[in-house]
Amino acid sequence: GLKPPLRAGRAPRAGPCRAPAPADGQRRDLGGRSMSAIRRPPDVGPPPDTSQGGWRIAKNFVCGGVAGMVARTVIAPMERVKIIYQTRVTAGTAAAGQGWGMLVRRVVDEAGGGVRGVAAFWKGNTVAVIRVFPYLGVQLASNDYYKKVVALASDGRLGDIRPNKEVQNFVAGGGAGMSAVLATYPLDLARARMALLMEQGALQVPSMWGTMKQVYLQEGSLLALYSGAGISMTGAAIYCGLKFATYDASKALFRRHVMADSDGPPSALHRALSGGFAGMLSQTFVYPFDVLRRRLQTGGAAAKAKYPGTLRGFWRLYCDEGVARGLYRGLSLNYLKTIPNTMVYLALFDILKEHT
Repeated sequence: GLKPPLRAGRAPRAGPCRAPAPADGQRRDLGGRSMSAIRRPPDVGPPPDTSQGGWRIAKNFVCGGVAGMVARTVIAPMERVKIIYQTRVTAGTAAAGQGWGMLVRRVVDEAGGGVRGVAAFWKGNTVAVIRVFPYLGVQLASNDYYKKVVALASDGRLGDIRPNKEVQNFVAGGGAGMSAVLATYPLDLARARMALLMEQGALQVPSMWGTMKQVYLQEGSLLALYSGAGISMTGAAIYCGLKFATYDASKALFRRHVMADSDGPPSALHRALSGGFAGMLSQTFVYPFDVLRRRLQTGGAAAKAKYPGTLRGFWRLYCDEGVARGLYRGLSLNYLKTIPNTMVYLALFDILKEHT
C-alpha cells in the first residue's frame, strides 16, 4: 500500500539503504565531503593596499602637480619681473642698473595700462604651468619615494650607516631635485627663451614646442635643449635637499613656538610658515646657480663661451658684475616669489596627500 506522507519539520528515519546522518550535523556529498566547504567561495584575500607602490607614486605626482600649478599662478607676476631683471646682463648700462620697481611700471605701461597692464604679469603663465605640473609632480612624488629608500639605512639594511633624519631628508630631496630637472629641463629652457623674447618686444613669440624646435635648428643638436642642465641639476640638488630637510625640521619648531599645538598633524599655518622659511633659507644658498642658469639658457652659444663651467662662470659673474649686481642680482625680488611659492605648494601638497 501507499506510505503515509512525512510530516513537515520531521526528518526521515534512516533505513537499511540510507546512510546515517553525519555525527557533526553537516550535510555531505557522496564522497563524504562537507557541502558547506564545497559551496564556500574561495578566499580572495584583503583588498589591495592603494597607499603603497605605483598608486601612491601616481597620487603624489598628481597632488604635487596641482599644488605647483596653484602656487605658480599666485607668484606669476614676481616670476616674470625676476626673469627680465636677471637677463639684463650688460653691466654699467642704464638698463642693467634699472631697479625691479621700474620694471614693474614698464611692464604695465607697455601693455597699455589698466586691466591689460595687470593681465600682462600673467602673460606666458600657461606655458609656465605646463612646465610646473610635471616638474613639481616629479619632485614631490620622487622625494616621498627616495625618503623611503634612504630610510633603509636607518634600519641597518645598508650596513652600519645610520644617518639622522635631517641627513636622510637632504639626500632624498637632492635626488628629487635632480630627477625633476632631468625630466622637464627642455620645457624650462623654452619658457626662459619665450620670456626673453617677450621682454625684448617681439611681435610674435613661438609656442613652447616651436621654441624648442627653433633651439634645435639653430644649434644643431638635441643637447642644446639641455644647455645649462648641469648647473641646474647641481643647484636643484642643493636647493631641494636644503628645502625638504628644513621643511620637516621647521614644522616641529613652529609647532612648539608659534601657536603651540602638539596634538594631531601640523596645522595649515604651521605648514605654510615652515614652507616659506625653508624656501627662503635654501634659495639664499643656491641663488647664484639660478642666475648663471638663466644666462646660459637665454644667451645661446655666446653664453656658453662666456661662462664655461660652474666655478668659472661664477668667477666671471663676480669679476664683471660683483656680488650684489651679479651673483645675487634680483635676490630681494626672488624672495617675494620664493616665499609665497613654497608656502603654497608645500602646505597644499601635504593637505592634498592627507585628503585623497
